[in-house]
Amino acid sequence: MSKAIVTEFKFTKARLEQLTARDQAYRVKDSGLKGLICRVRPSGTKSLEIYKKPKGAASPVCVRICAAGDLPIEEVHTQAYKILAQMRKGVNPNEVQKVKAVKRKAKGLTLSQALDDYIEGDTDLKASTVNRYRQTINKHLSHWMNRPLAKLIDMQTLITLQKDISERVGPIAANNTMRALRAIAVVAREVSTTKDGPSIPYWPIESKQLKRRFWNRETRRDNWVKPDQLKDWWETTERLSQDYAGDGDLARDYLQFVILTGLRRREASGLLWENVDLTTKTFKVLDTKNSSDLELPLSDYLVEILLRRPSRKGRVFDLEEPKKFVKWVREQSGIYFTVHDLRRSFITHAEKQD
Repeated sequence: MSKAIVTEFKFTKARLEQLTARDQAYRVKDSGLKGLICRVRPSGTKSLEIYKKPKGAASPVCVRICAAGDLPIEEVHTQAYKILAQMRKGVNPNEVQKVKAVKRKAKGLTLSQALDDYIEGDTDLKASTVNRYRQTINKHLSHWMNRPLAKLIDMQTLITLQKDISERVGPIAANNTMRALRAIAVVAREVSTTKDGPSIPYWPIESKQLKRRFWNRETRRDNWVKPDQLKDWWETTERLSQDYAGDGDLARDYLQFVILTGLRRREASGLLWENVDLTTKTFKVLDTKNSSDLELPLSDYLVEILLRRPSRKGRVFDLEEPKKFVKWVREQSGIYFTVHDLRRSFITHAEKQD
């Protein structure tokens, strides 16, 4: 709070204009209305404010009315009386304005803004999660991006959207879209909740019966490279080096490394040489899906794979997307698989070996 000045006079436009700036901010009291002050800052700006304790409050609060000269003194007094009446009831006008501001923002909050707020507000979100949320929402709810989130969180609207996405794209895509939307809505509601209650509606799909009707049933994927397929799959990956049109050596080493370690797709493609120790035959996977670091051993053949790589700087497997060479191996071997199926294959074969 600025240093108090005992100067006091009846406010008029002319008297207020005569006030000059000082090295420190100071305030002048209006002798015509107790609680009304003019605050003068070193920059020369002057504002008319109420400085008083609301009933029951421990300390006074400052409520701005306007800049000096913006309103006639009579209008300033009219607004001051309203503010003082609130204070006599124990109401802090600043808190009232904050609540109104939060409600205004919530009312106009678009899905696009809510998505940005959700991502920027959670520093623990992984880059892959951020990309997935953005792609999912932008792809399946593009026509809602600039519309109010509050209107989207409506039971019938959500049911219609879920059905539409399920029919157009598939049940899994619909579920993933609704999960992302629910997470965004929950955070937006928490942020916009005031003492008067939430400004964003609660997620309406909560009853057991409604959940059963709303969410699509998902079957857990269980595809993996079977023992009788493994030989053909491996021999096809070896052929990548000679027959694949792209970087066959990189493709071969990447796929074989994944099936022999059980790493997730991005864990393998993001592996850095600085986290590989060929002397102790170990490597580290940092910040896994479980948000922890993991140190694993390297078998002799894994070391051989790593020694084949042409560089010892940056990423071990310098690739962005394995789709093309995965498709090539599928077509050449006749074995359908995804990169995650290789992780599942490692786990399944390992379990069989105890």
